[in-house]
Amino acid sequence: MSVIIACTTQDPPAELALPERIPAPVLTTPPQIEKVPLQEADPSVQIAFDHLEAKTTEHITLYFVLQVTNPRSVPASMEINQWQFIANGLPQQEGATLIFTEENPAVGALTSTQFPLGLAVDLSKCSGLEKAEFDTYQAKFEADMVFTFALEEHTTTHLSAEAVFPRIREPQFTVTKIVVNQGELINIRLKVGLRIDNPNNFPLELSSLAYEFYGDEQFWANGTDPAVRRIPAQGSTQTQIFMVMNFIDMNRKLLEDILVAKRVYYHFTGEVAVLTTIEYLPRFYVDFDLSGNSVVLK
Repeated sequence: MSVIIACTTQDPPAELALPERIPAPVLTTPPQIEKVPLQEADPSVQIAFDHLEAKTTEHITLYFVLQVTNPRSVPASMEINQWQFIANGLPQQEGATLIFTEENPAVGALTSTQFPLGLAVDLSKCSGLEKAEFDTYQAKFEADMVFTFALEEHTTTHLSAEAVFPRIREPQFTVTKIVVNQGELINIRLKVGLRIDNPNNFPLELSSLAYEFYGDEQFWANGTDPAVRRIPAQGSTQTQIFMVMNFIDMNRKLLEDILVAKRVYYHFTGEVAVLTTIEYLPRFYVDFDLSGNSVVLK
């Protein structure tokens, strides 16, 4: 007996249909991002005028303070280059000297440091100001600060600072009279009248006067006068210097000539300390050298 199995085929239900094949994504190489090294900032410098000192009316020193900040992670050495001093708008070619505390100082990595800076100026060598009428100096200091890092990399920062200070004119001295009085047996007393004029717009105080006095080219006396003399602004003061001539070692004829002299050719030299009322100007010294012909009073 034979068995026959019959098979029939049917389309699957619509809900069981296989999904369409999704095409595989195409893989692409992502773009290469260029790595740019991070650039560190350059050092910065702030400069400010600090104070002024004067040895004489012409020889001064301006002091500045440099505040140097180095934001980089490596230290840098510093050098001032291409500097100039300008007085009342006129660049000066000579008469100024830069005073830096050390040559090529260094500022550490990620630090801020102060450095003093001095500028010594001989005002008598400042061209263009000799005959100018002014009462105030308008000074300016300009320079380039060069920073050097590892691998000899350089950056440059420009510096500029101003300082305003009064013009100091020397007091003027004039001999007004010479009085000769015979004192003790071995002394002659002199009284020299002196007028002191102050051409400045501020008062002056004079002290510690040291002198030498010559009459008719002969030494008469020397000494010091500790008196303090105050001269008002744009004013004058009349004063007297008392001297003692000791003629033990003098020629007898010189003594006789002094006692009978009607006029004398004098030479009066010395030095005096001058103090202004300006806070940042310390005491300085002025030399005087006077010559002339005067009546001798008895």
